[in-house]
Amino acid sequence: MSGDLCDSAIRRSLLGAPPRYGSGAMSSPHDAFFKSLFSDTAELVHLLRDLLHPEVVRLLDLDAVEPLPTEVVRESLRIGLSDLRFHVPWRAGGHLALRVLLEHQSTVDPAMPLRALRYILDVWSTPPRTDHKLPVALTLILFHGPRPWSAARALSELYDAPPGALPFLAPYLPELRLRLIDLAATDEDAIPGQGAGKLGLLLMRDAHKPDLWPTLHRRVDLWVEGYRQHGPSTMAKTLRYIYEVTDPELPAELKAKLISLVHPKDQEVLMSAAERLRQEGRVEGRIEGRIEGELRAKREFTLKMLTRRFGPSSDAVAARVMAADLDTLERLTDGLLSAPSLDALLASAG
Repeated sequence: MSGDLCDSAIRRSLLGAPPRYGSGAMSSPHDAFFKSLFSDTAELVHLLRDLLHPEVVRLLDLDAVEPLPTEVVRESLRIGLSDLRFHVPWRAGGHLALRVLLEHQSTVDPAMPLRALRYILDVWSTPPRTDHKLPVALTLILFHGPRPWSAARALSELYDAPPGALPFLAPYLPELRLRLIDLAATDEDAIPGQGAGKLGLLLMRDAHKPDLWPTLHRRVDLWVEGYRQHGPSTMAKTLRYIYEVTDPELPAELKAKLISLVHPKDQEVLMSAAERLRQEGRVEGRIEGRIEGELRAKREFTLKMLTRRFGPSSDAVAARVMAADLDTLERLTDGLLSAPSLDALLASAG
């Protein structure tokens, strides 16, 4: 679970204000930055060319990629607002149903293969084609947690069966392996994408560091490429993201270098926007950090109460609690004293 909806709920309860980004839902600077970058189909195409096999790329009509609204995705799938969906045609007919997901939670999701399978089933639940063919549905997961992904990467890892039995049952059971790009475990040169998109993924990979300016300084070539492709607006969003997740000021040397690399007509616009974003981003970043801290504290408190009532929790239960949204945490604490067992409590909390 990406945590976007629960952050929004906490903001409403703590601040009595709507989400910061005005779209009615997006509460994390990571989500906003990710969506602003990869809603651009040109950046998505760069990503696909790096992540898919060349033969698959050859068979896709990447010039005809169409973004789809995320609002139609069913809430029951627990799909976060950082998700993007696309219709990617095959040159021979039909299409690939693509979902691109950003995971940035503090703990990995042990049920991620099941979430990916639910997305595929949701795609297949639409009215079937007259030839009864199923569209290919693919989920690309970009994970930028501070530590490498440590949970299941395949549906078969979630089956409750003796390991010795699974090879004989495998032909009769669904299988799905995640196409997961773990940014923390990926060398810089192997980060997918180009220009602004690749720079954005590098910044999100390093977002847990106290200072992101060295990342931008080291890869200013990508910043220039993004500026040439998109102009100053996208690069201003990049500066905003850095201001929201880092503490130090833009170093004077880097500022001068950025100014020298843009067209004179854009210099004043970009730098004045950067100064405004510095003021806004620093204030909003502190609010975001306080809200995320409140949620993390509530998760830890709930886990401690579960341990006192039912004994030490398994890794799976701990991961579930540490990824829970505010509503789920409230249901857990409300039913803590009356639930006959931990399993019953978890089932009632949803």
